[in-house]
Amino acid sequence: MTMKKLKAFGSLLLLSVLAAFAVSGVSEEYEPGENPIFRNIFTADPAPLVVGDTLYVYVGHDEAGEGQVFNITEWVVYSTTDMKNWTFHGSVMKPTDFDWAVGDAWASQVIEKDEKFWFYTTVEHGPPHKGKAIGVAVAETPLGPFRDARGAALVHDATTPTPEDPHDWDDIDPTVFTDDDGTTWVAWGNMHLYLARLKPNMIEFDGPIREIYLPNYTEGPWLHRREDLYYLTYPCFAHQNMYEKICYAMAPRIAGPWTYRGILTDRTENSFTIHPGIVEYKDQWYFFYHDAKLAINGVSGAMGRRSVALEHLYYNKDGTIKPIGKTREGVSHPPTPHLGYQPSIFNPGGPLVTVESDIDVTQNTASAATEWKGKPVLQTVANPYQAAIVPESFNRGDSGAASLGQAFSPEVDFELHEISLYAGDGFGTVESKPVTLALYEIDEGGVKSNASPSYTPGKNLLGESDGLKVNYKPQAQGLLRLRLDEARQPALKAGRHYVLEIQGVRGSAPLFWRRTKMNSYSVGSAYQDRSLIRDESKTGDFGLALYGETYRGR
Repeated sequence: MTMKKLKAFGSLLLLSVLAAFAVSGVSEEYEPGENPIFRNIFTADPAPLVVGDTLYVYVGHDEAGEGQVFNITEWVVYSTTDMKNWTFHGSVMKPTDFDWAVGDAWASQVIEKDEKFWFYTTVEHGPPHKGKAIGVAVAETPLGPFRDARGAALVHDATTPTPEDPHDWDDIDPTVFTDDDGTTWVAWGNMHLYLARLKPNMIEFDGPIREIYLPNYTEGPWLHRREDLYYLTYPCFAHQNMYEKICYAMAPRIAGPWTYRGILTDRTENSFTIHPGIVEYKDQWYFFYHDAKLAINGVSGAMGRRSVALEHLYYNKDGTIKPIGKTREGVSHPPTPHLGYQPSIFNPGGPLVTVESDIDVTQNTASAATEWKGKPVLQTVANPYQAAIVPESFNRGDSGAASLGQAFSPEVDFELHEISLYAGDGFGTVESKPVTLALYEIDEGGVKSNASPSYTPGKNLLGESDGLKVNYKPQAQGLLRLRLDEARQPALKAGRHYVLEIQGVRGSAPLFWRRTKMNSYSVGSAYQDRSLIRDESKTGDFGLALYGETYRGR
């Protein structure tokens, strides 16, 4: 692609940032490179692309009016050669440029390959399919015009393997990456993170869709590579009653194994969403995101009126990324990699600690487990991955909760040795916000069936609470196995009613115990603060399996 060609396309819509500010009505003083970097319109979901000496950023145009959450009608592009002064090139594509789509210009990414520019993006699919889908468009230049490259969606709701409760926005937010061997990969998804290899034609999958399991994954993945390490950066926590933050993982190969590295940056202002874009440009790494601080012509930022911002990004010697603070200064000042950034949010409540305990914790024994390990004496759900899809922690409700419990009644007498929870995600257990295990018998006036509205606990059958703390670091949804010390292995009787509780600090989220939306276990249910949890008048059950030695007549 020649510079002459680029200039021909760019000359149609060349508007300098200063001119854009003049028409936007933004009156505050602004230094080039300060955040937000685009101020003529509301923008979201930034996707940077380097072509020669120019950096392009593709964004959705946020146009939500009063009472609207999102209204993103087109994708626009900006470019720069110095990271401070930007040129606005206007619209490069609309969702309805795909004949099969009906709207919603959600997150996208453009990459260059074989002298063409491939645009992978999210739209709303029209009949006969429903929900969000991923399309592929192609152009001869980074400024378009982009056209549908395959005449049908690359991914739609029926394409991906989802658990029992699929939702209409499973297939969103594609990120695309071409490795050194020329292989191109695409990752996407909401709550479930999918990865697939593309054929050289860039419009078909070359092999099966696989799922990657990472702690706290929500949506908006971004793939990049630096030296011999691969990085997967993503918004986290939004499906767990929290604002999205940015988390990341690292791997020696794009197919994994991926190692969770924690929170990279905190939530944004005025919006529960955030979306990463990471790129190296002129020997410096940059981190793009959006917040909702900007006001244009008296219209304030909001959930659907966001604005793109930019920060320098730095690595540690071991390849991990230094935490990123969101600033007004942005890249208006020179890079200062030696300073780093260490806000307290990255260790909420303090550092992860290992406490003395009579519970032996085994983590990551089976991510996305479709069955329990070994032969449990009792289980509340047969296939936890497919059915236990609702994450619960101590941050549920306005004031949070101090306990989550699952009631049960054994069919045989047995001595309880081991407990398995279907759990994951969260911040991890810290000294000031511990998680403690408890087991109560509740036959007297307690739970008799899954319809009982509440229960009153008696004595903790596991013994004194000292020694019952659970050591936990964030893991992907899967099995969390808790083996009890021999002195804490109670005898449980067939036909009696019990409840297993995990207890924590109100408002905290060290881990999430996952439950079903509907009843899966006939003689018990899920409880919060010892009151029955209901979803639209339906009761569910926490993922729980119990192991031990059965006996008769003892």
